[in-house]
Amino acid sequence: MISGILASPGIAFGKALLLKEDEIVIDRKKISADKVDQEVERFLSGRAKASAQLEVIKTKAGETFGEEKEAIFEGHIMLLGR
Repeated sequence: MISGILASPGIAFGKALLLKEDEIVIDRKKISADKVDQEVERFLSGRAKASAQLEVIKTKAGETFGEEKEAIFEGHIMLLGR
């Protein structure tokens, strides 16, 4: 990934880098009924942590690039079901 601050909007020319990601493998496992509440809490905690991290990124994006770019991260936060 190339990162930096945008100098001016427009078209960029250069070599494209194609990254091939490994196939995502989801390990499925059964849990006993008494662990369901614990797993739900683990999920909710992870979602809250991800949302908080995106809020920080959103604020920085808004300060650096403006409201339009900030809105991109608001969309990501909305996908988490905040």
